[in-house]
Amino acid sequence: MENYENEYLQGLKYFQENDVPNAIKHWENAAKINPKSAKIFSILGNAYKILNEIDLSFDYIEKAAYLEPENFSYLYNLGLVLFENKRYVDAAPILEKALFLDSKNHELLNDLGVVYFKLEDYVNSEIKIRQAIALSEDYYVAKVNLVTVLLSAKKMVEAGLFLSELEKTYGPDANINELKAQLRLVSNNTTIPNGAIHIELSDKIYEIDPFNMISNIGKVDVDNIDISVVIPIMNERKNLPILYEKLKNVLGELKQRYEIIFVDDGSRDGSTEYLRNLSLSETNVVLIQFRRNYGQTAALSAGFAYANGRVIITMDGDLQNDPDDIPRLLEKMAEGYDLVNGWRKDRQDKAISRRLPSMIANKIINYLIKGTRIQLNDFGCTLKAYKKEIVKNIRLYGEMHRFIPVFAAWLGVRVAEIPVKHHPRIHGTAKYNLSRVSRVLFDFLVIRFFSDYMSRPIQFFGKIVKALFIWGTALFGVLSIISIFTSLSFNTLIVLYAIMITLCTQVLFIGLLGELVMRVYFEGQNKDYYIVEAIHSRTQGK
Repeated sequence: MENYENEYLQGLKYFQENDVPNAIKHWENAAKINPKSAKIFSILGNAYKILNEIDLSFDYIEKAAYLEPENFSYLYNLGLVLFENKRYVDAAPILEKALFLDSKNHELLNDLGVVYFKLEDYVNSEIKIRQAIALSEDYYVAKVNLVTVLLSAKKMVEAGLFLSELEKTYGPDANINELKAQLRLVSNNTTIPNGAIHIELSDKIYEIDPFNMISNIGKVDVDNIDISVVIPIMNERKNLPILYEKLKNVLGELKQRYEIIFVDDGSRDGSTEYLRNLSLSETNVVLIQFRRNYGQTAALSAGFAYANGRVIITMDGDLQNDPDDIPRLLEKMAEGYDLVNGWRKDRQDKAISRRLPSMIANKIINYLIKGTRIQLNDFGCTLKAYKKEIVKNIRLYGEMHRFIPVFAAWLGVRVAEIPVKHHPRIHGTAKYNLSRVSRVLFDFLVIRFFSDYMSRPIQFFGKIVKALFIWGTALFGVLSIISIFTSLSFNTLIVLYAIMITLCTQVLFIGLLGELVMRVYFEGQNKDYYIVEAIHSRTQGK
């Protein structure tokens, strides 16, 4: 199969140079050498789609799905190609089969609802789109589509109520104004012009997995990039143009080679389209697009894995972190530090729901790590600068991204903290609330367990059992003495207390054992717990 690999790699080379016709020639040779490779047929199908060769694109994508009929990506791609060719009757069963393989895919449910809409099957269309919204409550595209389906089904009352809720949440944008106009037409028994009907697929015409598979998710060795800026994004469309301009100006003045890596964590407000276009027009911008929302820790982990810079800087995409602080982080690092943490000294957030819980959590964490000689004021600030070696081999789960300085402290690296600017949020909504506090503290408990007691867990559990025994015995003694001098019975109280302690302990231990099993699964098989749907970059042609 050596010739197959050579042809495949030659095609990749031309593809990265944006020479699609020559890439296709080599991939067709690879397909002749290995006619059972579904991957190469799917790549060819998508390459011909770029050239707008619709018939050839369909033939190859159909072959890929035929060779691997249980492959979700190939089926989904085939269904969408059929949709593009207006073969809705054929597309519906293909997408239903894909849905059987991934019943929780909200984008597929939306797209299937669009197919049924085109077939004028408004009942199934409404069912599928409502299921998509149930799986992803902030799925804007599906919500707009649902109003269109309700209008077409002459359900004016439901459409009007849902449209009002939509306007309250998102404001009067172009789509909502268009739907309001359509509602007025339907209410007056006027037919909506065909060109005015608003119904759309998920915010991608599926950038299918085989393009991601090219050259092992497209990563190349870049040794001369100085700074990588990693930014997790979740529904920040209005903030992104402002953020990018500020970053470009600040990084440009540093006279260092840099890259900006945006990690789209399942955005549904147009952020994906903006970042995709930006990454294909700017040579130093990369977009890592997740298949769905996995959380900030997963987004940062993916960004770390892809980053090539000698220094990696992380920041939020909501404009609350200020790019002007990046040079200050680098200046502090130049003093010999391996990690520089930002401190939002004058934090511009709500006092009760954001600042107070953060202050309490920071004090608890500092108390628990006081033996490390590291004490920070703000573990939750995303604005940080790391030497590449610190983050490249760290595997993160849950809410653990904020504890990288703790990992670093235990490894003995030098950590510093400097005050940074913090601005009030102008656009969008905050993604964090009080519910995060408990999750953060539980994750810290896991970190302590894995850092101090991973190789000797009996010591960890032994300390807990010892404390419970001492306090339980003391309480039992106190209650026994009280019962001698009073007529009250404390038997029920004692039993309930014992049950509570037992249950709490069992739940705690089960959680830790679950962490052990999860880590054995992911790390033992070198798996990631997130799925990258696509990586977009002008320089690498993805």
